[in-house]
Amino acid sequence: MRIMQSVMTIAASLMLFTTSASTAPLKQDRIIRIPVRQADIDGVEACIRSQSDDCRKCRENNQSNLSLMNYTLLREAMHAGGIEADIQPVISPNSERSRKMIASGMADIKTDWAFNISGNGDLLETEPFLMAGEIEKGLYVPRGFMDGHADNALPDIHTLRAVGIRNWRLDWQVLESLPPASLTNAATIKQVFSIINAGRADFTLLEFSSRPDMGREVDGIWLYPIPGIKISLPETQHFMVSQKLKDAGRVVEALNRGIKTLRDNGFIRLCLMNYGVTRPDVQDWHTLNATAESVDKDHPTVSSQ
Repeated sequence: MRIMQSVMTIAASLMLFTTSASTAPLKQDRIIRIPVRQADIDGVEACIRSQSDDCRKCRENNQSNLSLMNYTLLREAMHAGGIEADIQPVISPNSERSRKMIASGMADIKTDWAFNISGNGDLLETEPFLMAGEIEKGLYVPRGFMDGHADNALPDIHTLRAVGIRNWRLDWQVLESLPPASLTNAATIKQVFSIINAGRADFTLLEFSSRPDMGREVDGIWLYPIPGIKISLPETQHFMVSQKLKDAGRVVEALNRGIKTLRDNGFIRLCLMNYGVTRPDVQDWHTLNATAESVDKDHPTVSSQ
């Protein structure tokens, strides 16, 4: 009997140790590296150096640096999930290069669409932190493009020339589905703006900014959304984690806990609103690529974190 009690005590202790180990704070002995495009890295680094928590807590309005939003979401999801680590931005020229950096172990974690993660043995995927349809984009044109149009008279998309980046697979598929009169491939977002500014294309797809006029600027070129119409991106977005990251499986588990916390307390919704990705004033705009799939509209109350 005493032997049996001793065995049961040891077994119980092992179970308690295993459970505690899986939920205990995960201390990383090195920095978590996140790839950031060249155009955004100055803003991310400035936030990291800042003495204010506003940029790291999505409290600032009128942000246009989506890499900074992704940095913030990763930082807060790690913290909420029990990961103790610093995040270091590393320069990447484009999304495709960023994925290769994650797969090879040159970087550790980035945000990406589900179809870019699944089936790759070098990568792990968290639960979605953005749901399908949650990211909406406007059809961005030069200032004055709508001059001469009667109120509420929307242009015929089939007569407009579009420009996009083919490597932005989801955006490209949406553009093709509209379809525009023509579709030009550009290498970079700077080139997209330049092509429109030169009059060789009429519009592109861009996330709404949180500016009152929703304008976006690159190299002094300003573009603005056509009022009344938008598109939604019909895919979920996740954290892509390199298999080469130490304790990668436990990092994913911790991030999943953090994602749930941030969605439940409204932090994700707060970030989307303050970065213009979600704008209440475009809620009633017509979605050009609307599908039969329903998108959850019951968002939690926004917290003041």
